[in-house]
Amino acid sequence: MKKSIVASIIGVVATVAAIESSYGQGSVFFNNYGATTDAIITRDASLGGGPATGLNASLLYSFGGGPMTSLPGFTPFNNAIPGYFTGPIVTIPGYTGGPISFMVQAWNGTGYGSATTLVQGQSAVFTLANGIATGTAPVGEFGPAFLPFSVNAVPEPSTLALIGLGTGALLFLRRRK
Repeated sequence: MKKSIVASIIGVVATVAAIESSYGQGSVFFNNYGATTDAIITRDASLGGGPATGLNASLLYSFGGGPMTSLPGFTPFNNAIPGYFTGPIVTIPGYTGGPISFMVQAWNGTGYGSATTLVQGQSAVFTLANGIATGTAPVGEFGPAFLPFSVNAVPEPSTLALIGLGTGALLFLRRRK
């Protein structure tokens, strides 16, 4: 009887461990301002240069060089320290260990791919070869792998359409003369 109780307990523990590893997750500090990370986000010359303010940042991730997946939500820039965002601890679903690649996007407006976005930019893809912490307690920051980048002015689609119509009208009028 004692053997069957011990075997049952071992079975339950093994099942819980298997379930935990099959639903793996990792976590990382999502910021560009810290002890090992100092990747300032700047505005390009068309926006006056200098550190970026009033933007939002989102995090994308990839396992083993696969397609980038965007995490839901975003982190606003810290306007007290221009050029930086100090986000929360974010959870990477499905992470069970090993290298992981990231990309950071910054924008103003309602979203990075939104038609109303006037300013946007994204970092180069960077990989953390040693991975990140599994579970909910992060190991640390992105570190020196996360490099600075600039945001640029991006014209709205309606602006591009008006430019195209105006150019077409000028060519049409010139052809008629």
